[in-house]
Amino acid sequence: MELSLNDFVQAVLFGSLIAVALIGLVSRWLHWKSERMLRRRVVECRLCGHVFLNSERKDPVECEECEAPNRKNGNGKLG
Repeated sequence: MELSLNDFVQAVLFGSLIAVALIGLVSRWLHWKSERMLRRRVVECRLCGHVFLNSERKDPVECEECEAPNRKNGNGKLG
């Protein structure tokens, strides 16, 4: 079986389109995963509203500004 130039060019174009689509999907998935992990670490103080990262992964975490204890999954309006 011989491969003509037309068949070779079509295979290269189709292969490159598939590669770009796969790279895009993997990139979006990794971005979504890192955003989700970052969102888990972000804490907003219930008293002063300061936003900071909970790098210690403990609950409750103290605010860096007012040193008030904050629970990760607060109790609605009460914190």
